[in-house]
Amino acid sequence: MSVPVVLVIVTLDTKADEAAYLKRRIELHGCKALIMDAGILGGNNFGGDIVRTEVAKAGGWVLEELVNQETHVRIGTMIKGCAVLCAELYKKGAFQGVISIGGAQGTDIGTAGMRELPFGVPKFMVSTVASGRAIFGPYVGTKDVIMMHSVADIQGINFLTRTVFDNAVASVCGMLTKPPEEVNPDERPPVALSMLGSTTAGAMRAHQILMDKGYNAIAFHQNGTGGIAMEDLIRENRFKAVLDINLHEIGDAVAGGLHGAIKDYRLTSAAETGIPQVIAPGSINYAVWGPEPSLSPKLRSQKYVIHNPQLTLVRITNDELVKTAEITAERVSRSKGPVHIYIPLKGLSYYDQEGGGHWDPEANELFFKVLKKNLDSRIPYDELDMHINSPEFIDVVTEEFIRMLEK
Repeated sequence: MSVPVVLVIVTLDTKADEAAYLKRRIELHGCKALIMDAGILGGNNFGGDIVRTEVAKAGGWVLEELVNQETHVRIGTMIKGCAVLCAELYKKGAFQGVISIGGAQGTDIGTAGMRELPFGVPKFMVSTVASGRAIFGPYVGTKDVIMMHSVADIQGINFLTRTVFDNAVASVCGMLTKPPEEVNPDERPPVALSMLGSTTAGAMRAHQILMDKGYNAIAFHQNGTGGIAMEDLIRENRFKAVLDINLHEIGDAVAGGLHGAIKDYRLTSAAETGIPQVIAPGSINYAVWGPEPSLSPKLRSQKYVIHNPQLTLVRITNDELVKTAEITAERVSRSKGPVHIYIPLKGLSYYDQEGGGHWDPEANELFFKVLKKNLDSRIPYDELDMHINSPEFIDVVTEEFIRMLEK
């Protein structure tokens, strides 16, 4: 059995002692260390296996010219170079896991490389900014990156940093040297399922039906990241089909809410790859905002529901609904494979039903009208006089989904 290799992404101009310590600890765990120097300057006696000139070149610059550029250009170049080299080296089998340490800039560089790696590859970032009010979305993206707070600043080896580094190295090496996986008895075809809290009842029924029918249904939470994670995995050919009954991230993105899709390719991957997809516009007609006291006067003038003390769900405006419908129709119309849209006329979410805080059938009808008008004529759709969470609606939708799969 070959010895696992851990890629260590580090800026040796400021973190040489720390890199040397990580290398020793990795070797004590029976793994090898592959050091990538993403620093800009020299001035240390600990050399990297992948030197900074290589990283700069992969980022589009000659290092001698790069050092004279503004800070954002230098950092941006090393971020790009790290990402390019990580993808290339992993494809060549040069390493099996990755660890990085750093402050804000080091975290930008290290996680850029991690986001280029497939799901399941151990990715461990020890960072000074992995706490407080920092926004982790740009660092983690849709990948399984582990962020660990360094507690103290990463300057030298002391009783605090030593403990943090030891735990981080043990975690990465443990993931690489774990016992072989047991034979997975679950050989059911994997299918993707979108859901959100306001369509949980319907999604749970769909999930159970699919599992009972012999499919491995994997749900994705449509909170801005979950939908894009689903899209990325579809592009990696992880799923046979997608039951996309919650499109919340599209409407939220149009309105500028907190749960808008973090990338602009939501609802495109199944269309482009040609896998079967059944679609319903669940939760597409509202956006997620913060606590009620934080709402602007404009948002307060729209229908809204206090979902919990931290989140308020605000119906999007008619203009936003029209734009959302146009985007949805355009993306679905790209479909190369089998697709079917179901429109629930009695509401698109838990709060969007008669007597609910979001109920507005006229606004919903506007959305449906624009959606149908802009769909390619070859895309089939059905309007059902049902609510999206009703068992009757879910049964029809999942029956068509299973028919597509079996066909």
